[in-house]
Formats: sequence, structure tokens, C-alpha cells
Amino acid sequence: MPVSPQNREPATLSGMSGRVLRAADGVAWGMALVSGGLFLVVSFYITLDVIGRKFFHLSTAVSDEFGGYALAIGGMWALAHTLRMGAHVRIDILLPHLPPGVRALLNYAALVVMACFASIVAVYVWRLTLDSLAIDARAMSFIRTPLCLPQGFMAIGFTMLSLEALVILAVGVAESLKQGRLAPLAGMQTADEGEVA
Repeated sequence: MPVSPQNREPATLSGMSGRVLRAADGVAWGMALVSGGLFLVVSFYITLDVIGRKFFHLSTAVSDEFGGYALAIGGMWALAHTLRMGAHVRIDILLPHLPPGVRALLNYAALVVMACFASIVAVYVWRLTLDSLAIDARAMSFIRTPLCLPQGFMAIGFTMLSLEALVILAVGVAESLKQGRLAPLAGMQTADEGEVA
């Protein structure tokens, strides 16, 4: 079960930046819960479908399609929460050995790259969704699912990842200006700074 950001982050942020970060965290947390619920439901569905095929010669014939949609949608909807928890894969062999100022600067640079990447992907997935909607593109399957539906849900996931990265970055910059030095980014500290890398 995902860890709530409110239970993990010390209540050091106050004012507008704290409220904005908590609001973004709440949306990302809710999307992560929906993602986990979706994976749970589809696992039961696939299990029942396999049992039905094996013992009763009955099948919905779309379990692979639904499984693919669940993997794509659920994975994308959990990205923002994963970023906030600092749980994306990071190769930090050298990072813990660098001076704190350099570590902070590299964390900011990594977050800028993440925000740019997520924003670009979100724009292109939204374009794909709108194109699929315009031409009524459908899956080549038994139920002919409109492709704009899974694509739209994926676009929402990437959009939230982009927004979460931008909010963390904005809060970090605001805190840095307040403190007169580069403040640590929420969820981006290395293991020796007391966070999970």
C-alpha cells in the first residue's frame, strides 16, 4: 500500500507553498490508490478468467486486453506519487559522496529534467488521445474499445507527474529563496540525508 506523503514529510512547510504541495500530494495519493485498486481488481478478473478457461471452458476473451489497459493506466497514475516519495529508480553511486551543495544542485537539475520529460510526454499523449477521438480509433479486439479512453487515462497520469514535479520544484525554489541557500527538495534527498534514495 502506498505511503501517504503527509505521514512521511515533516510539517516544516507552511503558508502557500505548503498548501500547494499538500494539495498536489493529495491528488497524487488518490491516483496511487486508484492505481493499486485497479491492479487488484484486474488480478482477480484475470484469475477468474483463467479458472473459467481451465475448468469450465468459459472465457471472456478480453482478459489480455483489460490486463494491458490496467498495466498502462495503473502504472501511469502511480508516477506522481512515486516521484513525491522519492521512489523512482536513481543511480546514486557518486551522489552521496559529493558535497551537500553539489547534491542539492544535482537534485534540482534532475527534477527540472523530470518535469520537462513528463510535460513533453503528456503533450504528445494528449495529442494522440485527441487524434484517436477525432477518427474514432478503436482496438482491434472483440469489444473494440475506443482507444481515446486508455490513452486519455495515460495522459492524465503523465500530466499529474508533470504537475507534481513542477510543484516540488516551485516549493523548493520558494524555500531556497526564503532560506538564502538551496533547500532540499521534497522526496529527493539521498539515503545519507535520512531519506530513501
